Amino acid sequence: MSNLLEEETSRADYILSIAQLLGRYLSNLPTEAERMPVLLEQLERNDYRLTNRKNMVGHLTASALVINHSSQVLLIHHNGLKRWLQPGGHLNHNEEPESGARRELLEETGLGGQGEITLVHSPHSSKDNLLPFDVDTHEIPANQAKSEGEHKHHDFQYIYQLDHKNAQPIVLQEEEVAKYKWVSFDQLASGEYGKRLSRVAEKLRASLG
Repeated sequence: MSNLLEEETSRADYILSIAQLLGRYLSNLPTEAERMPVLLEQLERNDYRLTNRKNMVGHLTASALVINHSSQVLLIHHNGLKRWLQPGGHLNHNEEPESGARRELLEETGLGGQGEITLVHSPHSSKDNLLPFDVDTHEIPANQAKSEGEHKHHDFQYIYQLDHKNAQPIVLQEEEVAKYKWVSFDQLASGEYGKRLSRVAEKLRASLG
């Protein structure tokens, strides 16, 4: 009984930490709440299954936008979605979003294991108040191979600067990723890679110059 209580308390604490993180993010960017009513509703009712990918209402993901010394952004071609995206994926049980972003980056590209990336603080973030650069809710199509219906991903995105002098060769996770490329802020903003990345490109321009 005590183990069950401890597990429930751990889940409740985790959901509270995500709600607080999102609350601090939205306190600086209140209009962005319009993009995530489902996530806000799930947090309001303490949906403990937010890290369960079988939760077809929506679940948490994290992603890493890596910028190189030429102000280009790393994109990977996702095998399942057949789209160019930033590295990222599902959060594990009770995993903090920034830790998840780093883990997914390392798994999908091999970057980040040798200290060659540095977190870029968002405009409203600080060492004592680490915030994501962007939070977005978007639709994911059904995947019959995985027995998954249509659902939503609530993605917490973080920005990293790549130290090209110490960078390791990119090694792709071939079962998930087909290829990679570097694109400019202008290319990212063009709309070719979707509305979310186009919007993020404008945020990058405004914050990084």
